[in-house]
Amino acid sequence: MEIRKAGPADVAAIVAIGHETWPATYGFAGPDYIAHGLATWWTAEAITRSLETTTVLVAADGDELLGVGNIDLRADVPVVWKLYVRPGAQGSGAGSALLAALVDEAPGRPVRLSYLAGNDRAARFYARHGFAEHHEEPADRPGWPAQVWLERPPSGLLLVAVVEMAAGHVAAGQRYEDAVLALLGRHDGVLERRTRSADGATEVHLIRFGSRAGYESFMVDPDRLAHRASIGEAAPTTRVIEVVDLPTA
Repeated sequence: MEIRKAGPADVAAIVAIGHETWPATYGFAGPDYIAHGLATWWTAEAITRSLETTTVLVAADGDELLGVGNIDLRADVPVVWKLYVRPGAQGSGAGSALLAALVDEAPGRPVRLSYLAGNDRAARFYARHGFAEHHEEPADRPGWPAQVWLERPPSGLLLVAVVEMAAGHVAAGQRYEDAVLALLGRHDGVLERRTRSADGATEVHLIRFGSRAGYESFMVDPDRLAHRASIGEAAPTTRVIEVVDLPTA
């Protein structure tokens, strides 16, 4: 099984997944809800729009699609709109693999998704993957189930670093830090906060990496090491005082 990005050639198979999974999943919601959902979100036109506006991933076993999911990255908090695995492939790990891959599309960011109230299997599945209830949204029509919205906090690694400039080399040390922090993007890192003492001799950095591997690769970045070698005795002293692994799927 592989997780890959979907393309136009997958549209028909994705539509088929919807028409296979929705009746099997949402019987408790009633035939009107199922018919509305299939007509609204599972047509070839709707899937084509999803390919244009969201990141659509599929779980594939050779030429056969086992499941599909998509995530919209345009909002401040990315939203997973679809995550469905064909009934015959449920329990194979396809759903977990798809969800992990979707979350990986939004490194360092929270992710939201929803399930229909009454779908206890979905509630348990998402809880196992670190999602917690955020709010409940009433249904558009009487008799339809509510949407239960969940949110998962950002994954990855968060660290706090205290930087002390070498005596007599404050300006050089600050330029060095400017150059080194500019390398973070190579390693899925983001500088969330940078504060400086009044005399400029001390800085505190709050940095988030998408993964521990990103942090480790940043530490051995050849350009970072070259910057440090070139500055010599003017190099600041950095002390990492807190490293926190954030939840992963």
